Amino acid sequence: MSDLEHGSAETTASSLAVITHHDDHRHVEFSGLAWPEDDTAPKQVRTLLEFLKVLLVDHLDGSMDDVTVTRFYIRESVLTAETRARIHEVRHEFFSLPHFPASTMVGVADLIDDGMLVELEVEARLPDGEWEVETMTLDLPSDE
Repeated sequence: MSDLEHGSAETTASSLAVITHHDDHRHVEFSGLAWPEDDTAPKQVRTLLEFLKVLLVDHLDGSMDDVTVTRFYIRESVLTAETRARIHEVRHEFFSLPHFPASTMVGVADLIDDGMLVELEVEARLPDGEWEVETMTLDLPSDE
């Protein structure tokens, strides 16, 4: 098959999201989202979560409460303790108990665009009706 049948070499062979339909919900996996126009990792995270909210609410009739997994890939050169703390503050603007998603934050050497400090992958499960959510947390012992 030719490039015209599959798109050109400049066309990304991926989707913004893949939605699978199940008996009682839709499972949505969003590709790596990025917004290199903002100049700090926390600003990029805020912009990405705002965009995600628009996708979920306006296009999928869902909410941020439907997000079950987030994976943050952060450029190592900006991944300091302060940056992590500020990103967690931004996350609290969009998620609250009991709807904290499982989350991973990974430092990476590089991302595909020089302006990208963050790439975000997200999974969500959008119920056809109401469903209960339960989260598990781990309380770490203090140093006292």
